[in-house]
Amino acid sequence: MHAIGLTGGFCSGKTFVLKVLEEQGCYTMRADDLAKNIIFTKDSPVLQEILSAFGPEICDQENGLDKKKFSEMLFEDHEMRNFINRIVHPLVSEERHSKIRAIAETRIYDFLIYESALLLESGIYHEFEKIIVVYTSAAEQLRRAMARDKLTRTEAAKRIQSQFPLKEKLKVANYAIDSSGSFAKTRANTMEVFHLLKKDFNL
Repeated sequence: MHAIGLTGGFCSGKTFVLKVLEEQGCYTMRADDLAKNIIFTKDSPVLQEILSAFGPEICDQENGLDKKKFSEMLFEDHEMRNFINRIVHPLVSEERHSKIRAIAETRIYDFLIYESALLLESGIYHEFEKIIVVYTSAAEQLRRAMARDKLTRTEAAKRIQSQFPLKEKLKVANYAIDSSGSFAKTRANTMEVFHLLKKDFNL
């Protein structure tokens, strides 16, 4: 099994591309899902550290952490975001390695695609055999963020700017997928990259 990293900017079309690759028989995994399972479970190993940093008002006794409030605070505060990354990333890394080993042992899949917006920022892109970068124009990113997450233009711009610039992500790309067109066009671009992957690995 070949482990492939997939990344891109905020609202760049990563989720759609991942879905298309899953449809082609790839095993897919999302960093966000691993992180959420660590942060938002009631017996979260990092809950007390989060509460000590953010204050008890961010937590509801019945429902745990307030996801909306927590996300807003993270995007607004660079230092807090770095703090959360420092305590959560090692646990996500441990879970990722464990899952990749388990999936590889099944010998079912040719490719495992791991999607993370912070693949480059965290430095873990070195762990993968190839890197796919999904991209779109800045204007389209902004439009999608405002429409999908009901954000103001300022809020959307802030979230986009909280990540590495697209040109930095593209520097490490083995394959790039343009998602600025229709779903059909993005699907076609993704399929092209999938066939290139198979060719490059002689599959």
